[in-house]
Amino acid sequence: MSEMLKRVANAIDNLKLKDIAIYDFRGFSPLFDYMVIASATSERQVLAAINHIGQAVPEVNSKIEGASEGRWLLFDLGDIIVNVMHTEEREYYQLDKLFIQRNRILPEDL
Repeated sequence: MSEMLKRVANAIDNLKLKDIAIYDFRGFSPLFDYMVIASATSERQVLAAINHIGQAVPEVNSKIEGASEGRWLLFDLGDIIVNVMHTEEREYYQLDKLFIQRNRILPEDL
């Protein structure tokens, strides 16, 4: 596993985000290696992820989408894509169903 993935997972865990899912796309996607999805219980918690993840990987010039709404943030960290979603958005869009065939890595296994 990559050291950056461990730091991202720790930052998400420290923020107390729920239902953290890490999907392994190595050898499948030419664009990224891992997809991370986590749920937040409030818009404030979603927006706090910007600072927590940014501090965890300061060497990466991440691209962030969705910061103006605070309901679903997408971080492009190069080899890692992180989705921090309000619980309601995650239930509505059900992204996890799209990745059913990918290996799921538990944060504690990193």
